[in-house]
Amino acid sequence: MSTQAKSGTRRLVRCVVGNETYCIDNDWLDSIQVVENLYPSRSADGSIGWIRRFDEKVPVFRLADQIYSGHSRGPSRQGVIVVLRKGEKLWALLVDKVAAATEVPLDQMCPLPAVAGDTLRGHFRGVVVEEEGIMLYLAPDRVVPPEVSGVKNPAPQAVPARPSHVRVAPRRIQVGLRRAAQQIITFSLVHENPMPSPVRFGVTAGQAVEIVSELPMIAVPQAPPFVVGLAKWRSLPIPVVDLGAWLGMTPAPYTPGCRLLLCRGTIGGSGQDAGLLAVPAVDDIRKLDLPIEYRPWPEPVKWNGALALGIYRAERMMLVIPDLDAILSFQTAASSYRM
Repeated sequence: MSTQAKSGTRRLVRCVVGNETYCIDNDWLDSIQVVENLYPSRSADGSIGWIRRFDEKVPVFRLADQIYSGHSRGPSRQGVIVVLRKGEKLWALLVDKVAAATEVPLDQMCPLPAVAGDTLRGHFRGVVVEEEGIMLYLAPDRVVPPEVSGVKNPAPQAVPARPSHVRVAPRRIQVGLRRAAQQIITFSLVHENPMPSPVRFGVTAGQAVEIVSELPMIAVPQAPPFVVGLAKWRSLPIPVVDLGAWLGMTPAPYTPGCRLLLCRGTIGGSGQDAGLLAVPAVDDIRKLDLPIEYRPWPEPVKWNGALALGIYRAERMMLVIPDLDAILSFQTAASSYRM
């Protein structure tokens, strides 16, 4: 059933699960079956039944069960069955709806930002960015057990140990501040529950890109808990990171209508990652000229201070300089990956 895509495009099939839409490359598609062809039969591999394709029994998996941990199982007699093929291997996914395949330009397809997931072993190969929003680009051979699809996961890459950035904070902060015309942006967060004492956060003016709100956004199943989702900013998918949850403080999550501070790391972007993130629930944003009076925070903190470049007393309260590079490189995007 696969057809050749035009040069410079991918032919993608859109599968709807609940309120989310996921894309599958048409090259994976063998056929589309009606749900009435399903023979329900629970199996230890997670399949919900099977269909007959010629003389072969093809296992059927509910896509929602595979990508959402703890997803409540619904009726197996609703939806559409998408049959997929890889060589001699056949398997199928039960989804709510399927739209006809469309041509998508390659320049609208981006790798998944590193902090949002692992493009080598995770369920998603990338992100499709369109005028009206963004969609996750599914890796259909990795949403089912490897013995079903025949996929061979690569060996995990060793992650070098990171030294504590608190010790080297002053030097790195000063370098960044010189590049940012001697200004710093400080802000507070709207936490779910108030912090015991006021806390402000700071980034260099060069790291603060823009204050935005009401961006199109999607959730990323199985992303780290501090990753709220992906937002579309211009033509890029930007990870939205709950800075409070990342640091081990009371969460400061995204809520509809809240302001987001778009920031860049010092490591810069690459072909694999834009090097940008958005911090939601920001409040009381101030731009300060340097120098300002500050001194090291004198007491241990009850959250993960190792994830901050520095913790200081300034403006009569705690000032935390978050390590944006540590967030952006939380998981390493595969340098050899190609869309």
